Amino acid sequence: MYSIMLVDDEQDIRQSIIELVQWEKMGFQIIGEASNGEEALEVMESNVPDILITDIKMPIMDGIELSKRVRDENPSVKIVFLSGYEDFEYAVSGIKLTILEYLLKPVSISDLENMLRKVRRKLDEEKRSANDLVTIEKDFLKKFDVSKMSFLISLITDNYSDVSESEFKKLLQTYQLNLTGERQVLLNITIDKSSFSKSTIGNQNLELTKFSLTNTVRKIVDKYVQSEVFTFTSNSVVILSDTKENIEMYTDILVKEINESVQKIFGFSIGIGVSEEYVRISDTKRAFQSSVSALNYQTALGGDKGIYISDIETVQQNEIVFDEVNEAKLVSLIKIGSKDELETFIDHLFQRFYSGMNSQEHLKIFLMELYVSVLKAYKTTISKYDSDMLQQVEVISEIHHYQDNQVIKEWFKNFCLSTIAIIQEQRKKKTDSLAKQSYDYLAEHYSDPSLSLKQVSKQMLISPSYFSSLFKKENGLSFTDALVKIRMEKAKEHLLTTDHKIFEIAIDSGYTDQHYFSYCFKKYFGESPNKIRETFKKNKLLVETKS
Repeated sequence: MYSIMLVDDEQDIRQSIIELVQWEKMGFQIIGEASNGEEALEVMESNVPDILITDIKMPIMDGIELSKRVRDENPSVKIVFLSGYEDFEYAVSGIKLTILEYLLKPVSISDLENMLRKVRRKLDEEKRSANDLVTIEKDFLKKFDVSKMSFLISLITDNYSDVSESEFKKLLQTYQLNLTGERQVLLNITIDKSSFSKSTIGNQNLELTKFSLTNTVRKIVDKYVQSEVFTFTSNSVVILSDTKENIEMYTDILVKEINESVQKIFGFSIGIGVSEEYVRISDTKRAFQSSVSALNYQTALGGDKGIYISDIETVQQNEIVFDEVNEAKLVSLIKIGSKDELETFIDHLFQRFYSGMNSQEHLKIFLMELYVSVLKAYKTTISKYDSDMLQQVEVISEIHHYQDNQVIKEWFKNFCLSTIAIIQEQRKKKTDSLAKQSYDYLAEHYSDPSLSLKQVSKQMLISPSYFSSLFKKENGLSFTDALVKIRMEKAKEHLLTTDHKIFEIAIDSGYTDQHYFSYCFKKYFGESPNKIRETFKKNKLLVETKS
């Protein structure tokens, strides 16, 4: 059973979530709750949960700061944000955290339970992986000296700028490393998780596969140049070290052969980030960082040639067209649904892009950045991507070859406008559904004298103030007026179709005081309950007499 901590400054919402979910049946238990991040950290000092469900905006310490602290101190904890969609931008701009899930308020019980099932599967999978890794890592480490691997990893993670060349040569001799060439290039190889899951070995553990991949790469590289090949996190890292001529001759050949061999042997795709050439081994960390930067463009550029940082640096000189400020504005305009302003802004972006010296490859990167930004706007309001949205990435692979710039721009405009339409439709559906649910709830529980706006908003898992505004906007009546209307109509129905006494009808209609009920009834219908019943009986008798 996995443990959960719930953090939200609104006690009603915390209590609703605790009461409405069948925690034990789903394999969870609530081990603590808190109203802000500071309280949560105090509780976690003695009891660390497997899952942290937290609001974003809270007093004293918000969910962002709390998540940072938890990530630093307990990185294994799975973090789920539960907040309003307007807070999502605040989360994205404020941090870069590995948040497992993000649920938008108002959240339904089904959404919450679906999220919990997904998190449980993730935790179960990690538990199984941990058990499998113990065996395979033992076998792997027998074949690869631990101290040698540690030093290689330190080359890409630690700063050796203060170490002299002579000292480095001694270290290389001590660890018997093949890094004595006059030139170096670093290859950073990562498994494409999407194609891995679709491959014939996709049912195997990704962590187990990385060791086989590293061994395959080592065999290929050893045929051409001297090198060191090792595993770091989920990636295979290759440091080529040879003569300047060999490095220049074989780097492209190796990238192509590694790609082709992995596809043939394993059946999945990989990304290869290629650093710049460098002379000093102490610059390996910088080379690794540049290979990571190159890998970040793998999705945009695609192909089997690898991504060279030298190419990306040339592209980046033109990237000021679409910086963080412009991205934030694009996302905001799509979420707000401001169509005219959006079209003007897109015209501006494309005009700036085409005014520069940009190649077809630059255009593909530019379009991919725009596409990813649209997906961000979409994801903040809709949890599941529409298939048409995802298929647009294939359009980008083709459309960037077009010579007609206007066609490309119009495609992107239409893509943005269709995204706005989907977002607005989904928002309306969710709002309409919530409004209908709340009205139906009143119609079902109107006889409860304690029924209140606060009680119903708690049931709907949203704050009373937001619920009040939403209810009136969608139903055309305030909560109080709607409740009075339902109670009065039901009371009149009982009055005319039963022989119940007035005080009984009052109780059935949610009123504990008969006199107050009669006052409200007369105010609503203009006549007292007795008068309306008497008039109805007279009219009925008159009709029966005539017939």
